[in-house]
Amino acid sequence: MWLRVQSVWMYLEPVFSSEDIINQMPVEGRTFKEVNISWHHLMNKINANPRALDVIKIETIGETLKIANNKLEKVQRGLNEYLESKRGLFPRFYFLSNDELLEILSETKEPLKVQPHLKKCFEGIDKLKFDEEKKIYGMYSVETEFVPYTRIIDTAASKGAVEDWLVQVEEVMLKSIKQVVE
Repeated sequence: MWLRVQSVWMYLEPVFSSEDIINQMPVEGRTFKEVNISWHHLMNKINANPRALDVIKIETIGETLKIANNKLEKVQRGLNEYLESKRGLFPRFYFLSNDELLEILSETKEPLKVQPHLKKCFEGIDKLKFDEEKKIYGMYSVETEFVPYTRIIDTAASKGAVEDWLVQVEEVMLKSIKQVVE
């Protein structure tokens, strides 16, 4: 049980250290925080006296780990549902692993953090051309060919919803390519 809780906690801890994720998943964020507090309390208690025979004498260790495991399973289910909902809003997210998608969603205020993942979402886009206000003016291919967009995309207007401005990138990409080809 200890190893199971520890491995799930290690996976979820960086996810729920992001304020963006906590804001989008408040129930799971609170539940993870409860587990995090009890986990740290238990680990501090064990660290104070790490001898195996003393650790097994901690009366609440089994129950604490079972409760933590149940709560972490609920958090993981909620996280998976959240990721599926985001993929439903922008189907190209299916090309990304859960970890890559979480990396994007945990940096909603920083659109430039999406750049490394664009190649997986859009086959022909290597990177986008942003200005200092984080507005998008066009796209670059792997061969550094630049295609200007038919309209500017303001990522700030999406208020942190990465999937919203990526849908716009997809729409404007198609229109811009059509215009260049014509």
